[in-house]
Amino acid sequence: MREVGKIVPVILSGGAGSRLWPSSRMAAPKQMLPLVTEKTMIQETVLRFTCDMYHAPVFICAADHEPMIRKQMQDIDIEIGGFLIEPFARNTAGPAVIAALHALSLEKDALVLVVPADHHIEKADAFRRAVAACAPVAAHGHLMTFGITPEYAATGFGYIRKGETMSPGAFVVDSFVEKPPQDVAESYLESGEYYWNSGIFLFHAQTLLEEMEAYSPRVSGPARAAYENAMLTDDIWSLDPEFFAECQSVPVDKAVMEHTRKAGVIPCQLGWHDIGSFKALKDLKANPQGLSLSGDIRLSQTRDCIIETDGPLVAAVGVENLAIIVKDGAVLVLNLDKSQDVKDIVAQLKLEDDTPFL
Repeated sequence: MREVGKIVPVILSGGAGSRLWPSSRMAAPKQMLPLVTEKTMIQETVLRFTCDMYHAPVFICAADHEPMIRKQMQDIDIEIGGFLIEPFARNTAGPAVIAALHALSLEKDALVLVVPADHHIEKADAFRRAVAACAPVAAHGHLMTFGITPEYAATGFGYIRKGETMSPGAFVVDSFVEKPPQDVAESYLESGEYYWNSGIFLFHAQTLLEEMEAYSPRVSGPARAAYENAMLTDDIWSLDPEFFAECQSVPVDKAVMEHTRKAGVIPCQLGWHDIGSFKALKDLKANPQGLSLSGDIRLSQTRDCIIETDGPLVAAVGVENLAIIVKDGAVLVLNLDKSQDVKDIVAQLKLEDDTPFL
């Protein structure tokens, strides 16, 4: 069995957070915002990697976000391992290959922990224990993911079904399942065999590269070429745009995890939240009346709402199940049952030239 060395944490910070517009914008996407605590989402993420088992974190992001991330890391006194700059978004499989290649430049038997920058984890110590338990299994040549013990029959998450025991506390992945309808999600919850797919992965770098080459060469080849032809300036690797453009845009799950025989899952209870919408944010922060409030607000006969304003007084009377967001001159009024559709407004704004609201 390979020795377990230090883990290279790679933070995926490429998302625009369009479902949280107008709070989240191109110049300040949701991972750069203090949505849950006084720290930003990306600051919360990297603070989970401050013990001796980790290398300094590496960030995969857009060029415009590098100065912002650097400033936020300085504010919490975090050493930076480097920036891998995407010329444009290409989902998560290509970045996983690039993360593995970069980790191998640091040490030959590198373990890589790939994590999104915008997840909230209440139990940071439990997460550290899960990673420590997962590391020897990953070092032995398995591509590991973290399955979140479901708290309710969620229809907004993908699921992982566990198979036979791989080692104490770790299981072979039987299957990955897309976001299910309500009745199917309820059956998953009752079975005890399914876990929410966290989108967090731990793997031995060389194993990931071999499996990606076998199952997704349209990801592996272009991503490798984009990294090997990157322009290096100080601690910034700017990926080659021509090669990166050829990289198939697909998530890690689709590219390799659903095909490999080396996929494993560690079930864990982390207080994990994927804050992908205003409904998710409201559910996390709401008081007993179902209200999440920030700013100058007056209410009457109102419940089950998230209301935030950065200046103007907002008054709400006799409403429920709404998000009312006032931010930087834009106002959003949203039925929370349609939380995923805020991206439609962002798409309309993108069609306008020189709009100040993106």
